Amino acid sequence: MKSTKFVTACYILSFVAYHGPDMIATQTIARWVNTNASRVRQLVARLVRAGLLKSTRGGEGGVALARDPSSITLLDIFEAVAEPAMALFSVDNPFSDWQDRCRVHSVLSTMRGELERDFRGKLAAIRLSSLFADPPRQTVGDLQAKKLTSANKNTLPAAPSASTTRREVALKRVATAVNRGNSHE
Repeated sequence: MKSTKFVTACYILSFVAYHGPDMIATQTIARWVNTNASRVRQLVARLVRAGLLKSTRGGEGGVALARDPSSITLLDIFEAVAEPAMALFSVDNPFSDWQDRCRVHSVLSTMRGELERDFRGKLAAIRLSSLFADPPRQTVGDLQAKKLTSANKNTLPAAPSASTTRREVALKRVATAVNRGNSHE
């Protein structure tokens, strides 16, 4: 079975980074990442232990990034949540009586090591800051309007409804990103 812990952790961290420095409740993250809240809490616990997130308990609590998003790599995230046995393929030798007559194990072990090294190198080259679009620029009018509504703490747009498909959500995000890109020209 393939694990989705790594990709889910990337979504969690990109969501938290986008909304930083505000503390975000794990329940809110779960709605936006479209996964179970207990799964989010399990992954958040690993990310906190790895020093990627900080958490605060209580009514005003939640999670926030523990470091600048440009200092967090995909390798940091992978190492925080990956299972030790998450190998590309196993090189355990079920044909132990044949191993002294062939080089299958040594060839595959070498290849797996090279692939893992390359994989980790690619993960180390990608920063969390590249996984999310910058928040929209705020005007003085936006800031004044926000000040008027600041009584409602931790305000985020409504999460997608259960009837909204992932494809619809993705299309809306792409459209929003395209519109932001066009507004900067």
